[in-house]
Amino acid sequence: MKLSVTSVMLPRWNLSDTFEKLAEHGYEGIELRVRDNPDEPHADSSYWGHHLSDVSPKNILDRAEEIRSLVRNTGVKVIALAPKATINDRELVDRLFAGARAIDPNDPPMVRIGAPGHDRTRPYLPQFDEARAGFASVVDTASEAGIKVLYELHVGSVAVSCSRAAELLRGMNPDHIGAIYDIPNMIRGSIEDSKMGMELLGSYLAHCHAGNGIPVADKNELTGGTDRIAFTWSFTELRRGVADVPQIIRDLQAVGYDGFVSLEEFGRGDDEEKIRAQGAYLRHLIDS
Repeated sequence: MKLSVTSVMLPRWNLSDTFEKLAEHGYEGIELRVRDNPDEPHADSSYWGHHLSDVSPKNILDRAEEIRSLVRNTGVKVIALAPKATINDRELVDRLFAGARAIDPNDPPMVRIGAPGHDRTRPYLPQFDEARAGFASVVDTASEAGIKVLYELHVGSVAVSCSRAAELLRGMNPDHIGAIYDIPNMIRGSIEDSKMGMELLGSYLAHCHAGNGIPVADKNELTGGTDRIAFTWSFTELRRGVADVPQIIRDLQAVGYDGFVSLEEFGRGDDEEKIRAQGAYLRHLIDS
């Protein structure tokens, strides 16, 4: 397995700094955020807001040569694009496929594409069937373009577990679509026995996001007979959360996974220290 990072967690570095710092700390790949920056020019940098690197669907073709040059100079490969796109955004999907080919026409990055979120006010199965049909159509386009699409196991999606994702993608060409085994999302939504889940995905296991988290109570004590303590999730470093990350890495190795593991850590802390320390820990697990 090889080590990568999602640049969504690095909003305060420009594109050149991002590639150079990743190379300095031993990363072999990058999952590149491709989203429009907010309209406010002076907005503070944030994970899902303003990014200094500013790679977007609108400018990715114009910046492709710059990205190729950074790949050549640092050895850090663009393994995937991380946009905000769904199966219904067909014009955007086509633009992302073109951007992926422009970055590397011989081995283009994978492109993450989602389905509309699960609507709890509607029956579930029709939504699932709509998503299956939408992905089948996108896979046809991806096949023609020589691209592999990634479906991320994500909170609020129509397939939050490995077993549901395996059913969602069943029968589609695994050369052109696969699933992201997303640890921090699955602990929030529906984590199965990790090895069982990976075996269910089989050839659709295409990528991994490595992060962790803990549930945080909204208060310490109940105040009455009908009161309850509610929990939200907080990101943590890999060693401190609910997920057994060492076991997950061992299970990835056991099922023969040899792709990239992308650090995805949206907690507090210094960006470079997170990249250094968390990357070193992941490398230790991979090499053990």
